[in-house]
Amino acid sequence: MRKFILMLAAAAAFNAAPAVAHPEDEDNYTRGPTTAEKAQMAIEKLVTAKKLPASWTAAKLVSFDFRSRDGKDQYVLIFENAAIKQATKRKLYVLMTTGGEFISANHKLT
Repeated sequence: MRKFILMLAAAAAFNAAPAVAHPEDEDNYTRGPTTAEKAQMAIEKLVTAKKLPASWTAAKLVSFDFRSRDGKDQYVLIFENAAIKQATKRKLYVLMTTGGEFISANHKLT
């Protein structure tokens, strides 16, 4: 009887889902843009709309943080533009939803 139970357990384990994905499964997977990439795209739209100087397209991401504001979770991405001489305008705070949607951008974190 014990041999029969062991055979059943082995058969169940054999028919279980594989622990490692097949390499051919990876071909169908495409990664969408990251939140940082989406924030960079939002900056580029602001530059195109002439709301920011063109030098902001080369800004560097210096910080990526999470906060909860008014009961809503948000990402705060801080970009720095060394080409801007005025210190108060050198950083840009880009707020994004946790789903990757653009909320706002400003030189002060509100």
